[in-house]
Formats: sequence, C-alpha cells, structure tokens
Amino acid sequence: MARSRKNDLVVLPTARATYGVVLLSHGSPDPRARLANDLLSRRVGHRLNAAVSLASLDHDKARLDGAVAHLQERDINEIVVVPLLLNVAYHATSDVPEQTTQVKVSYPGIKLRVARPVGADATLLKGLDAVLKASGFRPAPDTGVVLASAGSAFESARARHAALALEWRSHGWGGSAVAFASGPGPRVSDAVATLRESGLERIVVAPFVIAPGVLSHRIASEARAVGAIPVTSTLHSTDAAVDVVCRRVEAAFVEDPAPVISLPRT
Repeated sequence: MARSRKNDLVVLPTARATYGVVLLSHGSPDPRARLANDLLSRRVGHRLNAAVSLASLDHDKARLDGAVAHLQERDINEIVVVPLLLNVAYHATSDVPEQTTQVKVSYPGIKLRVARPVGADATLLKGLDAVLKASGFRPAPDTGVVLASAGSAFESARARHAALALEWRSHGWGGSAVAFASGPGPRVSDAVATLRESGLERIVVAPFVIAPGVLSHRIASEARAVGAIPVTSTLHSTDAAVDVVCRRVEAAFVEDPAPVISLPRT
C-alpha cells in the first residue's frame, strides 16, 4: 500500500486480473471504431477487474488468436470472448464459431469461453436514449426516432431489430421505426416517411451500432438526405453497453462454470 505525501491519500493496489475478456467486433477501416472499442474495453475491464483485449473479424489487424496470445503472455489462461455483434446472424453463427474453434486448437492450455453476442438487447434502448440526450434530444410526443441498424439477410435478426424499434416508442417518443443500411427491409428514407405520415415532423435518426465508422457515417448521410436529424454518436460510450457486455461475461461463466472464478459484483 502506497501513501501520497502531497495529499496524504492512501492508494490501494489494484487487484490482479484473474481472467481475460476479448471483445470481438466486426471491425472497420475507420480508425474511430477501434478507439471507441478501446474505451468500451477499458470500462468493462474496470467493472469486472478483468484483462480486456480487442479483436476483430475483419478489417483491423487485431485477430482473435493475437488477442488470446497477448493475454496468455500476461499469464491469463481463462478467457471469455464476447462478440460485439448486434445481429445474431452470419457472423455470429459462422465466423465466430469458426475462429474460436481454431483458437481452441492452437491454444489447448487456454480455457476459452464464448459468450452470447451483445445482440439486440433491450437494455441498449437506454443507451440510445443516453446518446440522444447527449445530442440534445429527450423523449417527447412530437419527436419520432429511427433505429437504424446494419441490416441482415437473416429474417430473424431483422425481426428482432424491428421489435426493438417498436419497443423504443414506449420510452416516451412520439413514434419509432426501424431502418436497415443493407439487405432487405426499409431504408432510412422509408422509416422517416412512415413517421411523417403519422404526423411527426421532428425525426431523429440514431445509428444502432457499437462504434462509429463507415456504417454510422452512411446512416447519417441518408438521414440528412431526407431532412431528418442525424445523431452521429454511438453506443460504445454508454453505461448500457457496458452493462450488457458485463452480463454476457457473467453468463458465460454460469453456462460453463468450471473452473470456478470469483467475479466482482456489478
């Protein structure tokens, strides 16, 4: 235990992390995405007292095997992989299992758990509210909101995002709609038109993404093109995102409990 002479403060040593977490994102060519994910990783690590690394499925240089190797170098042999994917679709059902299986073969001394993807968790609606509040918008009956997500070829993923957008209205907004940046389903222009048909003039479009990048930029551009209000901030900085990621980690230990590791209460 160290004592600061200047302020006479007692500084307690940080407990050594007993396990690691890898936040596995889709990846982006936009450097802002990695910076945003790094902020999220630091908050998750602080909350859980875990060693957290980043990896991506595409674009970024950091791959899952490299993140695991980095943690192993720090004598971390218990690792939970949390896919930072808001769609439970192709990447979650194909790419993630393929890469984690390869890592398990390459690192037989590592106990690797794979958590459920972040997905379209309803808690993230609180995160969207926080993002809009930071941009000057609060729930109001004269304001409509568009939950704009990446889109997916998987109908089940699109349906979950549509249901989430519908639920968002119950937070006090005048109306809500879903839009997809790719694949089947309504685009931002369609969602904005639907809300205007219901009598709403002030419409805010929020990107339902973890980190800023190409996708959030495209969504903002589409919103401006139809006279809607784009919000460019993303979920990475919200308490809701941290909460969901931490719950995924804790659930991974419950679903695959051996060996026992004591998790801090959150």
